Amino acid sequence: MLNRIHTTGFVLHARPFRDNSRVLELLTEAEGRTACLLRGRGSVGRGFVRYEMAWQGRGELKTLSLMEEQAAYRLSPPRLACGFYLNELTLKLVPRQIPLDGLVTEYAGALTRLSDPDEMPDAPLRRYELQLLRHLGEGLDSLDTQMLDPEAALVYEAQRGLRPASAAELASGDFVHGSTLRALIADRLDSRQDRREARRLLRGLLDYHLQGRPVVSRALLRPRSH
Repeated sequence: MLNRIHTTGFVLHARPFRDNSRVLELLTEAEGRTACLLRGRGSVGRGFVRYEMAWQGRGELKTLSLMEEQAAYRLSPPRLACGFYLNELTLKLVPRQIPLDGLVTEYAGALTRLSDPDEMPDAPLRRYELQLLRHLGEGLDSLDTQMLDPEAALVYEAQRGLRPASAAELASGDFVHGSTLRALIADRLDSRQDRREARRLLRGLLDYHLQGRPVVSRALLRPRSH
């Protein structure tokens, strides 16, 4: 008997497959990241669109039997690069067939905020990065911010946690202030210092988990937005 899955999700990447088919890399509520075969041509299967979808089949590559648009997120050309960055991070850091509680909602929330021309892209990008790191076992978002001295110079080490910055790190500037951690966790990166330090911190943690794999879409982003 064929196993049928009915869920909602997004297309992260598409590639041609044989004649008129494509293999879609999906982020879904039911199975996390998965790959499915979409037969036929057309506009179905676009990026930055939330779909109701269903698939069935045996083996690793299932066949989509339903794909209906629920909501489209209009990203202006400068913001498209941010969307590509979210997709690439998700493809490279999220394992297949493991449902991750809330990640589809966080992804949709990031697209909603990136669609707003009045909001700077830093905050939604940092929030999504933070949620990815939570699923990778980093407890950064669960820190007790009330216990953080805003003026403290701190270092957060992957898989280890928070500690005071060393003399060498103080001299090189390779640390974050307690105020930046408070702002990051509260999703209120209002100052230039907060945005700069949060970007550097999360990039270092993501690079640790990427294990040397490059993130090509970073080159498309403006310096203030990645």
